[in-house]
Amino acid sequence: MLTQTGYANQWRNQLFSNLRATHDLPFITKGLSATAMFSFDVYNYTSMRRTKRPDAFLATGRDENGEMQYEQTYVGERFLSFNRNSIGERTMYVEAALNYNRSFSKHNTTGMLLFNKSDRLDAQASNFINSLPYRYLGLSGRATYNYDSRYFAEFNFGYNGSENFAPESRFGFFPSVGLAWVISEESFFGNLKDHLPLAKIRFSHGKVGNSNIEGDRRFAYISTVEGTTGYEFGKGRNNAFPGYNIGEYGVNVTWETAIKTNLGIDLQTRNNALVFQFDVFKEHREGIFLRRGNVPGYVGLQKAPYGNLGIIENKGFDGSLTYSKKIGDFSFQVLGNLTYNRNNIIENDQPDPLYPWLDQRGHKVGQRWGLNALGLFESEDEIANGPLHPGLVKPGDIRFQDVNGDGKIDDFDKIPIGYGTIPELVYGFGLSVSYGNFSVSSLFQGVGNVDILMNGEGMMPFSVSMSRGNLLGNIEDRWTIDNPRQDVFYPRLSDGSPNGNYNTSTWWLKNGRYLRLKDLQASYKLPERIIKPIGLTGASIFFSGYNLVTWSPFRFWDVELGDGRGTRYPNLKTYSVGVNVNF
Repeated sequence: MLTQTGYANQWRNQLFSNLRATHDLPFITKGLSATAMFSFDVYNYTSMRRTKRPDAFLATGRDENGEMQYEQTYVGERFLSFNRNSIGERTMYVEAALNYNRSFSKHNTTGMLLFNKSDRLDAQASNFINSLPYRYLGLSGRATYNYDSRYFAEFNFGYNGSENFAPESRFGFFPSVGLAWVISEESFFGNLKDHLPLAKIRFSHGKVGNSNIEGDRRFAYISTVEGTTGYEFGKGRNNAFPGYNIGEYGVNVTWETAIKTNLGIDLQTRNNALVFQFDVFKEHREGIFLRRGNVPGYVGLQKAPYGNLGIIENKGFDGSLTYSKKIGDFSFQVLGNLTYNRNNIIENDQPDPLYPWLDQRGHKVGQRWGLNALGLFESEDEIANGPLHPGLVKPGDIRFQDVNGDGKIDDFDKIPIGYGTIPELVYGFGLSVSYGNFSVSSLFQGVGNVDILMNGEGMMPFSVSMSRGNLLGNIEDRWTIDNPRQDVFYPRLSDGSPNGNYNTSTWWLKNGRYLRLKDLQASYKLPERIIKPIGLTGASIFFSGYNLVTWSPFRFWDVELGDGRGTRYPNLKTYSVGVNVNF
């Protein structure tokens, strides 16, 4: 693949420029200044590829003389093909701001009012719509106040416009407020301040917006016209005639918004021996851009129109802790962090399903739906007396739950299964120890509430008839007549005849949690009495390791690769040993 598939030439050039001017305005009021900025950026990339696909062969065995025999599986190209790819972009950005910063006794105030405008042009756009400049316009402001470093308040706002929306819906107003109370500065805190110099409670609440519509839909309020494959009139040959139809209907959508709320606490002990931070957060997103799911097919639209239809809620908490201690020549530091987040679909404009367990509302984004595996069939009688399963079913095949009780297994029996590919729980911790000239530090990383759905030809033998389908090294851990266990990994192996064994189900859903020793560092600093006589000012020996050990119930491939068949490049385990010398 490196030497027989061709080559590529690539060129890149870029220019980034920035001009800023600032001027104080004390003649208006003390602490007031003005700032203006202009930037002009250009980026270009060109790639010329000359490639071909070579012949491919499959080794089928050896002849009586021991010579390898091959079967050609692909007839490659004789000559190189040519492909050219270019990317070009020009961006202009302008901003002007008024800034204010002033203190009065125990009162401290700041303020800012900023206007900004951007103009980005895709110089290699593939169609007329994308060749038009991408333009944004906005006005934002911030005001802060604190009294005696105890009470803090901040107010922000953004008034932003997007070209994607109709003029009457183009601008959105996005305010936010933040409050904080440093309890440790209060007089009633007394002697506690000697041990706890910082104790702070924080609260923030605000609204943010998004104007990027799914699929890079631009100017959503304008309908588009697209060609059709043809309209049919009557019967017989040559009765289809090409034509045009509305591709995307213009819709009066506006900003997708999110209301974010956060409550947090910060604690620090004397000399920062203990640093603790904990936050509880909630995000309510609404007006999410989705295609309408309740438009029936008989309306005759090529594409369902967009709307501000989706509502999703996220809740969780985040915390971190660091503790440091030094006793003579011995010192250590312990640190840890933990994040938990769960989201929930409140509305997605999908029609009410036939059965309640098929409704995505009330479940997380990316929730899997699949069949519930009850075990393996043990006999022909069990198959005959149970619900009708897809394909040719034999003892040793997976037995699924008939959720709706209609006597057959189909898509209506799919239920929410597992957590999904994105972990709800992410955590890490580490320990650093130092004694004299020797030091060791480690960092662990882990996730929980996540699973892996095994699928694909890389681990499902004969999944495409007898022509394709790999198998794993544990292939002996399978159901056979002589080994009719229920806890095997593989169900009955078949010759590729269609059955439900490889449908998405809880059988192939595996726990994806893990704890990994992500980083380990050790070093020893040589004493001066050894290095000084040979003219060195410093020398140390070190060892470092990366991705050293992983603890996980999932053993088939690198657990961080997630769903599929494990054929992506895994994380590397790295060891390094070296010497640092200063002359």
